[in-house]
Parts: sequence; structure tokens; C-alpha cells
Amino acid sequence: GGTAEVGDYTFTSPTALSFSANETQNIIFDINDDADTDAETIIFTITETSAVSGLVISQSTHTVTITDDEIPPVPVAGTVFITEFSDDKGGDFNSEFIELFNNSNETISLNTSKLIRAAADNSSEYVYDFGTDESTADDDVTIPAYGFIIITRGATRAEFDSDQGTTLNVAVKFNGGNTNLFFGSTSRRWRLMTGGTSNTDDGTLIDDTSAVLSGSRDYQNIFTDTFVSDSDANGTPGALEYLVYSGGAWVNTTAMDGTTAAKDAYIYDDYTVFANAAANNIGVNTGKTLTVNSSIGLDVDGNLTVNGNMSINSGGSLIVSGTSTGNVTYNRNLATTNWYLMSSPVAGETYDDAYVTANSIASGTGDNRGIALYTPSDDSWDYMQSGETATFAAGNGYSVKRTFGGDISFTGTLNTDDVSAGELSVLGNRFNLLGNPYTSHIASATFLTNEAAVSETQTLWVWNQATGASGAYEVKTVADAMVLAPAQAFFVKANAAGGTFNFAESNQASSGGTFQRTEARPEIYLSISNQTDAREAKIYFIDNMTSGFDVGYEGELFNGVSNPLAIYTHLVADSEGKNYQVQSLPTNNYENMIVPVGVNAASGSAITIEASTNNFPEGLKIFLEDKQDNSFTLLDTDANFNTTLENDLNGIGRFYLHTTQSVLNTTAATLDNISVFKVNNSLRILGLQQGKASVKLFNILGRQVLN
Repeated sequence: GGTAEVGDYTFTSPTALSFSANETQNIIFDINDDADTDAETIIFTITETSAVSGLVISQSTHTVTITDDEIPPVPVAGTVFITEFSDDKGGDFNSEFIELFNNSNETISLNTSKLIRAAADNSSEYVYDFGTDESTADDDVTIPAYGFIIITRGATRAEFDSDQGTTLNVAVKFNGGNTNLFFGSTSRRWRLMTGGTSNTDDGTLIDDTSAVLSGSRDYQNIFTDTFVSDSDANGTPGALEYLVYSGGAWVNTTAMDGTTAAKDAYIYDDYTVFANAAANNIGVNTGKTLTVNSSIGLDVDGNLTVNGNMSINSGGSLIVSGTSTGNVTYNRNLATTNWYLMSSPVAGETYDDAYVTANSIASGTGDNRGIALYTPSDDSWDYMQSGETATFAAGNGYSVKRTFGGDISFTGTLNTDDVSAGELSVLGNRFNLLGNPYTSHIASATFLTNEAAVSETQTLWVWNQATGASGAYEVKTVADAMVLAPAQAFFVKANAAGGTFNFAESNQASSGGTFQRTEARPEIYLSISNQTDAREAKIYFIDNMTSGFDVGYEGELFNGVSNPLAIYTHLVADSEGKNYQVQSLPTNNYENMIVPVGVNAASGSAITIEASTNNFPEGLKIFLEDKQDNSFTLLDTDANFNTTLENDLNGIGRFYLHTTQSVLNTTAATLDNISVFKVNNSLRILGLQQGKASVKLFNILGRQVLN
């Protein structure tokens, strides 16, 4: 045990000693020269391991103190910083102080150093010399590794502690001459120097606050460049003297984590946040990098000041409630060479030939490059051209493709306010490609229900890479409560009248997921595959839903592109012929609801239709009815429907889904699953059995108008 590091000594004795009667043995270890100048201790503990009658260990622990006789190094620029100061709080000069921080792993001596106090123009200088003027008992003032000292004007250290409500463990007070550390209401600056002639302002400059100290203020935290008045400073000065250096981040606790929410942190060295963390104000020093690791959330309740670099790995999250200064880089990983729907989570990033090269963007036909805007008027893609320069628009989406798997990076300033994605287009099918403008997650249900410009269906569509070999668009309803990840883009459909779409800054969350399912409701996932691709339709059973259209709970199949392979449903009641990828039904009528199932598939393809469930009622079975073959197929974990198509399929009429506790067969079929609806000026009737059928149509007066 003790304070010595492992390399500071070598233990050469065996760890187990055997004694004969009246025998003496020595414990031998070598002291090694080390890099620091600290006095250290080694503690040896002796324990009896074999019981011996009458044996008594008179002293079980022995402490050896090693006094290092080397002279501690002096400060160098970039190692010792002036971190905060305070003028006389409330007129009490006992509270005046300056704080210095040692950003190194060894003790630093201030014996040849001095503080120079001057006005903003360097006039009216006064020198405080650590070698001759400080009133401590030890003439050699040192700052411990990753530690600090407080220089105070207080008559005694006890007075300063009492005034500040603190208990300092390292403090220095200057004596003699002009003991007024500050200038009251005048502008002032402080310089830390080392070497030169005693009590003069010559020597090597270590730190200079002139760049940040200005005006007549009473307290400044150098971390955040913020000043407060006398009345606001009560209880504030001295708070930073509790800071502990932890792996590159100087914070008010032993680690930057969820407990630091009300604390300040300044990054003096490269530092990576590996666990969800929070802080009040955060600053990053010039030349240093703060990294937020993947799937980690960092919440900044105050302001973020990036004088160096800040990077967020794919899936990480950053929320800044105050202001943000400086650039932040967000990296989003694209695992494959497929197309991805993306958005820039920062403002000001441009894409040009240099961006294409740096991010390995794919090249296409001619000058086409793998960054594309969506054109609503004709549902097409406008590809970036070689030599083009443009800026990623806030809140807008893009389709992006790399030549191989890897990261796409976006560098710019944070969006810390509400973001407008502009006017939604009402051209073509009214589809608009938008994107998350924040370095954090956002809840889709919030803007789907609050933004009037979005279609009354209150749905969005995302590109799901996991659907088969090529991916597919997947609809998300309000009931899905999807959380959109940073840099994720999505489609919405505008209302017929259009309007402006806005993202609310308050809708940010530090965690979430790309595709979330609610665990409480019964759900059916109906899938079709053709040995190459797979597609899915969903049926949710939710309280208070109807068998017709429910706003925000029915999601149409995305028709901004062709769907050569698809599975979908029509509404059980009041169908208008629309294809739904998500349909929501009530929970109290399973036996009587027959769901029309639509399929798009090419002739000659071998298709498989399967069903999986989540929270489904026990004992309830799912059957797929095939009108063409007059058959019913049980769909469960051990059974599915397979067929090779003789003709193209494109719509409903052949397949119907039944949920029942009994066994179904062809003799149990009824006319309940006939669908009749208007398409333009035609009447469409689907779901008839094979063979001839007779149709008669009457108007509301009872007169037959069609036979």
C-alpha cells in the first residue's frame, strides 16, 4: 500500500517468510528514481498465515517514507493556468483570490515564479513574488499534480474559508507591500511568469488573462469567460477549487458522468466521454479534442465553447440548452454501399469535390455523385454533379451513398434553436424529404401531431436497410412513437395546402432508437419474401381504434417509388382502395374482422408469406385465405404460405387474413370479406370466389340501375 507508484520501488524479498525460533529476517526493497519529485510512502503489512502457539505480531503494518530530494520543475506554458479570480465580494477583501491549476502528472514549483497584476494597458503593475513575498511557512510553494492552489488576500486562511464557505487544502497568502490583489472597479489583467529578476516583471510568460479580462467586474470563471457582479458572486468563488482532473477533463467530480449536471468542465487534454454524462458549462481548450463515444449522450445545461475540436461518434448524442460556440463534427456510420437517407445535424457543412473525396462518396454515371436531393414534382432524384458546391440545408434530407462502408462526417455549428425546414412542396405526390437537424434524437410523434403542414394521415416514411437485399421504405405512424437518430432523414407527405414545417428545439432527447415497437399492444407482422427481398406489413390492435380510418394510426405504403414486391392491407371497413403498410384495429372484435391483404409480385416468382406476433392473445390463430385456391393456411412459427405465381399480382382480392380460435376451411367462408369501393369512375369488387358471380346495383330509391 501507500502513495508510491508501482515503478517507484522494487520488492526483492519473497512475499512469504518462514521463521525458525529466535530468527531475524530482513524485508528488502530497492527505491527507484522516478519522474516526479513527490515524497511518497510504502506500507508493508505482515500477516500470520500458519498458526503457531504463542506467536504474537507486535506491529502488523510498517510505513516507509521516501523523501525525494530532487527540485520540482518550474511552470511552462500550457501546463499551469490561471483558472478563476474574484474581487472583493460584497466589499469583503477576505474573499479575494486567484486560482492556479497544474495540468501535469508531477508537482510544479512556484519558487521562481511570480504573479503580475496590471491594468488592461499594462500600467500600474504590481509584482507578487512566490519566492520572497508569500507568507507561508515553507518558502517553496508547489502545486500538486493535476491540482491547484488558491492565492488569497485574506488576513488568515481561516477567514477566507469562513467567507467562502470552503475548506482549502492548498492556499497561499502574500504579505508586505501592497496587499490589495485587485483594482476594485477598474479593468485589470493578470500574468503568471517564471524566472527573471525577483520582484520585477521580466521572465518567461506562462499564462496571460488579458485576452479575457475586461471591464469592471468582480468575479470571472476563466473556463467560460463569464463575469458576475458582487451580488451574484456570493457562494460562487471557490467552487472550482473542488475540481479534480480526471483523464483530460477538469470537472467538479471524479469523472464526467450523470452527477456533474450542475458543474462546469473544461477540457485541457484529449478526452472521450464513455458513459452518459451531463455538465453545466463545457469548454474545450485550443488544440484539444472532446469526443462523445457511440451510443453515449452528453447534455450541456449551460453553454458549450469549443476553442479546439469536438467530435461525436455514430449514434452519440449532444444537447446544448444554452449557446454553442465553435464547430462540432458528427460522424454517422454507413455500414454498406447502399443508399441511406441522411441529414446534416450541424449548420454550415458544404459538399463539393473535396467533401466527396474525404467521405468516399460514390461516383455514378457521368458526373453524378452519391449525394442527391429529392424532387417532389416528379418523384425523382437530383444528383450532385462533379465540380458542384452546395450547403446542406438545415432540416432537409439527402440520399447518400459511399463507395465502401464507413463514416460520413458533418462539421459545423450546432443548431440550438428551433429549425425551419421551409415550405413543404405540394407538387407531384406531395412527398418531401426532411431530416433531423440536431446532434440528438427527436420524437416523431411530437411533430407529426403538432405540425399542420404534414398530411392529415400523420405518418412518415424511413428507408430500412434491413429489409431484404436492397432495403425498402417503411411507414411509421404516431402509434409507432419512432425516435429519429441524429443525421437521419425521412419522408413526410404535405397537406394539400402545404405550409411550413418546423423542428422544435425542445423535442430533443439524449437517447432513443431508430425503430421502436410498443410492447403492450397486440401486433401482427405480416411478411412476404421472394428469396431475394423481403417486405413487411403491420397490424396493430389498440384500444379505441375503429375498423376504418384512424388519423395517425394508419400508414400508407410509400408510393413515391415503384413497389415491385410489396405486402399491404386495405381497411376492414370503409375501404377507399388505399394500400396500408400499417393498419390499426380495435381489440374487441378479432373473430369478426377479416383483413384484405394485397400483394405485389412478379409472375414466376416463388413467394413466402409469414406472420409473427407480439403480445398476441393466447389461443388466437391466424389464417391466410387464398381465394384462388380456395384454401386456408395457418400462419404460425411452424407454418407459412408458399406458392409460385402463374401471373403478376398487383392489389387485393386473392388473400384475406382471419384471426380466430377455431379451425377454418373453405366451407366456412362467407361473403364478409368482399371489398367494394370506387376507383375514379369505376366500381371495384374484390374477394369473390372463383367462378361466375352476379352483381345488381340499386340506387337509394330502390330502383335497379345495373345488372
